[in-house]
Amino acid sequence: MNGAPSHRVAPRRHSSLRRALFRGVEHAARLCGGRAFYRWRHLGRGRLLEREECVRVPELDPVWHGLTIAQLSDLHAGPFLGRGDLSHVVDCVRARRVDLLAVTGDFLTHGVEDSLLVLDELAAMPAPLGRFAVLGNHDYRGRREAELAAACAARGIRVLIDESLPLERGAARLWIRGLGDLEEARTLDPRAGAQAIPEGDADILLAHHPRAGRSCLRPRTRLVLSGHTHGMQLDLPFLRRLGPAHPGLRYRSGPALVVVSRGLGVIGFPLRVGAPAELVFLRLECT
Repeated sequence: MNGAPSHRVAPRRHSSLRRALFRGVEHAARLCGGRAFYRWRHLGRGRLLEREECVRVPELDPVWHGLTIAQLSDLHAGPFLGRGDLSHVVDCVRARRVDLLAVTGDFLTHGVEDSLLVLDELAAMPAPLGRFAVLGNHDYRGRREAELAAACAARGIRVLIDESLPLERGAARLWIRGLGDLEEARTLDPRAGAQAIPEGDADILLAHHPRAGRSCLRPRTRLVLSGHTHGMQLDLPFLRRLGPAHPGLRYRSGPALVVVSRGLGVIGFPLRVGAPAELVFLRLECT
């Protein structure tokens, strides 16, 4: 494992005035039809971005050549995304016939009840090798993350918190590893999941916060899937500092490729500028 003594990222905290203003804007936008607008403007056919990433992996067992992954991130179910709003997303994933589904956190906006609006649609996405997820900072609201993980499990979505599981094709193994959120998890132990993986086996890391791609890798981690930043959501000069720092859509960290999704949902206001809602489809290739 690479890493500093602590993998933590200081959680962002806002003033009560800023939170009240934020909720006021959200409430007004919702009353003005923000949810319907967002679905039409950003999640509809011809508007949702289907981003494709080719991941070339040195020394990958040839049996994994062509493995396809659908990555969904930052759904933020609640005021601007509810039951039925992911219908086109479901159709896109089905059409691609992916092998594996990866959800990289922030299922909800305000509470666990929000997440229940979208979990059935996630469960409707076929993924022969499994549906896996990690939690984002919003998913710890009210410290009810165990309820969210249980609701996911009931629908065939495995939430990985500092643990790993093997994917197997014959004698070949490729591991899927998940971390708790770097900002909000009560405990965080990246080594816990890593220790279960044999030294020579490769792994794919799911981590909501893209900072994990710089601090929580194994020597054989080949791909990191993250979200969190929304690609800035409103990518305008005077608004960029309102959200978390965005490191770019993909970058190299040693032998690993870090892919950062701009996500599917929004926070605060039902609009994206310069940062389209996106589904990420990844294809592994041996080199």
